[in-house]
Amino acid sequence: MLLNQTIRLFLDSIGRREEYEFYLNKFQSADTACFALLVPDFESLDQGAEAFAFDLHFLLKLGLKPAVVLCGPDAEAKWDLLKDNPLFEKVIFPNIGKTGGCVPVFVEENFKTLESLEQKVPSIGKRVHFIRAAGGLSSEYVYVQKLPGDLKPENRLLVETAAALLAARPGTHISVTSPINLLQEIFTVKGAGTVFRRGSTILSGEADPAKLMALLEESFGKKPKEGVLAGVTQTYVEENYRGAVLLEEQAAGLYLSKFAVGPEARGEGLAQELWDEVCKNHPAFFWRSRKGNSVNQWYDRHSDGHYTVGDWMVFWRAMSAESLPGLIAFCENRPPDFL
Repeated sequence: MLLNQTIRLFLDSIGRREEYEFYLNKFQSADTACFALLVPDFESLDQGAEAFAFDLHFLLKLGLKPAVVLCGPDAEAKWDLLKDNPLFEKVIFPNIGKTGGCVPVFVEENFKTLESLEQKVPSIGKRVHFIRAAGGLSSEYVYVQKLPGDLKPENRLLVETAAALLAARPGTHISVTSPINLLQEIFTVKGAGTVFRRGSTILSGEADPAKLMALLEESFGKKPKEGVLAGVTQTYVEENYRGAVLLEEQAAGLYLSKFAVGPEARGEGLAQELWDEVCKNHPAFFWRSRKGNSVNQWYDRHSDGHYTVGDWMVFWRAMSAESLPGLIAFCENRPPDFL
């Protein structure tokens, strides 16, 4: 889709171009009636109905049609905050109203949120964004197969609804954010809220070399050299090869040679799951990343220290001070692994 300069500048203010272009292409090619179902609470509409409408109008300009779901005893009260804006059109399932520049709004007083969403996923949309004045939870991800024990009462119903929907409709993308952060949540890998996930199955041990090479090429956007897997001594891979971590035993210590997450899995929390699995089994290791890599801030938060040498940033966890010169020299002198 050709974006005019004003839209491009606005998207640039939200996030990195390669990220929003990836998500834009992904959403525009979706095979559902609407690209997402938006579920706002009363407070978010009461405090910012105009801002909410602005974001949805912008999505329509991008060729993305959202649908709004208003459920429960205050559904009509929520609708009262939107109905005077011609952008919104009240509809009854399975109708989604006009195909042009209107946002369909399902107003269902007699439906609970879970019941309504189970009806509309996946035929209307496969993405669900809860929108609360309070925004997301305290963490970027909540894995619903093992619910946190310290959930605040005001969050419990939301988390339990997300868990039940994921159980009933596996593969649904579910998140919660604030009205002001909706577009950033939609169009960036890091997001601006909390994503609910069932959790991935991470396998260790032997892995399929051809699938690993394909994942590396897809993840890094360039072809890996022949023999790049030769020194690998430990592999952690998501069962569907959407992400992997490759480790090598080197004289300088345990070296994390590749941390790959495919584009489709970015923003879903898989990177953190892989990382946690590696750290659980290997407390001390080191790795390198090119200067300017957008993931370096994340690496910095998850390392004990780093050192810049040449084109590389060298990171480590739980490595002894005596080992640092050797591991830095190893990273500086190791040839690139990609063509």
